Formats: sequence, C-alpha cells, structure tokens
Amino acid sequence: MLRKAALYLAIGWVVLVVAGFGVLYGAATLNATTVYSDRGVTEENADEYRWSGKTIALTDNLRKNGWASCEVVPDSGERRNIRSPRNDSTVSYRQYQPWFSGAATVTCGEQVTIRSGATLTMYKLATSRLVQFGSAAIAAIPLVLALIWHYGLVRVRR
Repeated sequence: MLRKAALYLAIGWVVLVVAGFGVLYGAATLNATTVYSDRGVTEENADEYRWSGKTIALTDNLRKNGWASCEVVPDSGERRNIRSPRNDSTVSYRQYQPWFSGAATVTCGEQVTIRSGATLTMYKLATSRLVQFGSAAIAAIPLVLALIWHYGLVRVRR
C-alpha cells in the first residue's frame, strides 16, 4: 500500500513540476510585446514600441532570412539600428542596454518580439538549459526512485 502511494505521489510530483515549468514558459513567451513590420505602412499607423530605458531583448519571430532590424529613435540621444540574432545563431534573443536617457521609440522592418523587465527575466529562466534540465531532473528523480521501490528492485528495511 505504501509503495503504491509513493508511486502516485511521485507521478503527481512530475505533473506538478511539468505544469509549473509550463506556466513559467508560457508566461515568459506569451507576455511580451510584438512589434509588426512597418513596411507598406504609413508613418501615422506604423506599429511601434516605446522603450522606457530598461534592458530589452529582441527576438525575430519569423527567423527565415538573416535578422530583423529595428530603428531606435530616442527622445534625447543618438538614433541607432538594433538587430535580432541571425537565424543560424545558437541564441534565441539579443539583449540591448539603453545608450540614452529617458525613453525611445522602436520601429522594425519585420515582426519582432521585445521583452523587458520581469518578462525578460522569466524568458531567460525558461530558455536556460540549466533550468530545463534541472526541472527534468527534479521531476524524474523522485519518479525513478518510486518506481524502483514499487517494483521491489530495492528493499527498504523497517
């Protein structure tokens, strides 16, 4: 009876860890700002992002030919272009620090996703190999131990 309970608890633990990682990954990937292309759009209705001066990360949603390029126009400071990582890159985002004071307007030539603040922190955690493998280990180790005990491969003395 105790073996069966331990097995069910281990299965429940796996479900809980997988659900927790799913919530973290979902919140990190879905809670971001998507800036759509400004090509073929008049300047009055172009999609823009207002950069408040925190660190941002830029991800190219389409990642089909090279990188996406965005123009950053600060309220005070020099105008620059920033780019997402190339499609053959091993990283999924490129991080930028503000070089200006105040805020800036970002417009892009292709569809991109911009993350900052808590969303960027969650995205870094969710895409980290350490967190991914750590979550798998945290989920799998109790299940493996419960299966070993349940099938009698190891005896527990009382």
